[in-house]
This record gives sequence, C-alpha cells and structure tokens, in this order.
Amino acid sequence: MIPLVLMTAVLGACSSNASSSTASSSTQAANATSTSQTKTNTSDYFASEDSDASYDESKATTISLGGSSAKTSGDGASVSGSTVTISEAGTYVISGTSENVQIVVKAGDSDKVQIVLNGVTMSGTDAAILVENAGKTSLTLADGSQNTISDSSNHSNTDADAAIYSNSDLTLNGSGSLTVDGKYETAIKSEQTLRVTGGTYTLKAAKNGLSAASAINIKDATIDITATEDAIHADNDEDTSLGNLYIQSGTITINAGDDGLHASNIALIDGGTITVSKSVEALEGTNVTINGGKLDLYATDDGINAASDVTGADIFIKITGGDIKVEVGEGDTDAIDSNGDVIMSGGNLDITSTVSAFDFDGTATYTGGTITVNGESRTEITADGPGAGGPGGGGAPGGQGGFGGR
Repeated sequence: MIPLVLMTAVLGACSSNASSSTASSSTQAANATSTSQTKTNTSDYFASEDSDASYDESKATTISLGGSSAKTSGDGASVSGSTVTISEAGTYVISGTSENVQIVVKAGDSDKVQIVLNGVTMSGTDAAILVENAGKTSLTLADGSQNTISDSSNHSNTDADAAIYSNSDLTLNGSGSLTVDGKYETAIKSEQTLRVTGGTYTLKAAKNGLSAASAINIKDATIDITATEDAIHADNDEDTSLGNLYIQSGTITINAGDDGLHASNIALIDGGTITVSKSVEALEGTNVTINGGKLDLYATDDGINAASDVTGADIFIKITGGDIKVEVGEGDTDAIDSNGDVIMSGGNLDITSTVSAFDFDGTATYTGGTITVNGESRTEITADGPGAGGPGGGGAPGGQGGFGGR
C-alpha cells in the first residue's frame, strides 16, 4: 500500500492558485555546492514479493487457450463457455491464442493470485483479463515469452474500461514481453495500486497507457507507451492523499496526446531513464520531486508542472539530483511551472525555451546543481514568464508572478 505522504491534494488544471500575499525566499548563489538528495525508503512502495516472478510450473494450474474456448488442468479455475474463472489463491499459467476468451479473477479478499503469461495472444470485445476481486494479483511474464493482449473499441462492460483491468492491487513482473492495445480506453488499469517491477511493455491506448487510482510504482522495467491522453496516469478525485506516482528505475519512453506522466497528488522520481518525445505537459503533479535519473522531456505547454485546485495544497517542484532536459514549444509555455515553490539543491537542469524557463507563484530556493537555459548558464532562478516575479538566486528573494497557470 502506498503511504500517506507529505500532503493531501488533488491536481487540478494549471490555473492560478497563488496566494495574494507577497512571497519571500531564502535563496543562495547558484555556485553553492550543497546537495540534499533524498534517500527514499523503497519498502514503502514495493514488497519483496512484487519482484518475485518465480513459480513452480509442476504445481501450477494450467490454462490452455484455443480459439473461443479454453481448457484447464488443476485446481482453482473453471471454464464456462468462453469465460475462465479463477476462484482461489494460486499460480495459473496461461498459454495459447484466443478470441473473446476472458480470464476473470473472483477470489477471496486475502487471496494472492499469480497469473503467468507464457506465450499468450488474446483479443476480444471486453477486457481480456478482469480481476473482479482478490487480495493481490500478480501478472508474471514468463522468461523469454512474447505476449499480446487487445480489446475492442466497444466494451459491453464499460466499467472495466481497459484491456487488462483490476479492482484490486495489480503487480506486473517477470522477464518476458507484453504488448497491449487498449482500443476502448486504457491499456492496463488498477482501481488500487499498480506496480511494475520487471518485463518489457509496449502499450497503445485510446485514452491512458498505465492507470491507477491509488498509486503507480515502477522499477526495473522497460516501458514504451503511445497514448491519446496520458501515458502514465495516477489520479484519485475522492481521496486527495492518493493518486501518487513513484519511479525508482527502468526505461520509459512516452508519446502522449496530453500528459506524459500525471499524478493528482505526488510525483516522485528517484531514477530511471525517462523520455517524453510528445506531450502537452510532460510531468505533472501537485508536488513533483526529482532525486535522480535521466529525464528528456518535451511538451507543447509546460515541461514540469505543479498545480492544484485544493485550498492549502503543498505545491512545489523540487530537484535534488538527476540529469534533466526540458524543451517546450512556442506560445504561452513554461519549462518549469509551479503554482507554488521551486526548490533546487542538486542535479543538472538543461532548458530549451524561447518564452519562459521558470514560472512560479511562490518562492525559489536555489542552493546547488547547474542550470542551463538555451545553452547559457544561469546563476539564479528567475520567474521570467508573463507576469513573473523576481529572481530566486544570488541571495535575493524570488518574487511572486502575476500569472500562475499555463
């Protein structure tokens, strides 16, 4: 379970949320050498079992797909027409090719179900894999396996709006590959927490690539997403402590019609190689923290954005480490746009922007790291967008901008 961390806020549009009072800052010169890179307690985001892709095939129940039907061997799974129902904890190894066969998990509240994809091709009208109930479900990609799953643009069950859909926690692991085409809306979705701890994924989606209501936590995976809306979407409009995104490691490549990486609450990047080649906003959260990694972000609006509609939300962008490149297009765009504060104590930030490198409504604190804007080194963080405030560097206060949005 994702911890309730730091603040409770849900991300809104990037409209101004600035206080009417004048902001102050305790910024220092940019050549300061201090850094404060945070060490994250990763056990808050992953259990050891999340990375455990092992299984004993001799003790597992097998599900063999063929056309519009399937056969099972072992306990815990039954077939009725084109529906395979998994009703208890255990390991289930699936192989074969099917059309309109659906794997449905209806297990107990504390049951742990492991589904192993070992050379699977599934297509159909609705979600190919539907987890209605379980304590936790792991989707394991067998070593060396290639798997393909797709749904249609017209679901009969519109609540399960993804090609792979889970009402409970869902973990993706293993060392095989999985291609998912979410033609209805989303490729892979969990209504709880979605963890990805291994495997190679190619996702295409009519809406969002990866989606979860509580949190999305990623490490040690290779993920390529093309999405009409958000590529990675963690959002919760009921509990403002949820909707969190954590990336520890891995390689993520994104082509998005809206946000590249979206969190309605906290976006925390500790590492990984993240490339957003197309987006409206590349990385968005109520607060965004980058402690490490290599990020190459392109956006037609804001590169990194922190915003919220919630009164009193803790809004900020914090950079303590990493190599970060941000490029934004022409127009009313900001490379770094915070409706609150901007804090930088380490890392390398390389910005390409013909309009605005920084826009913030709160304060700027700059104590370490390097900043380059259009090839020129900067020694302070200056809010230089339309209506922007004063500088945030060299010991001077960072002022409040007149506009806080995109």
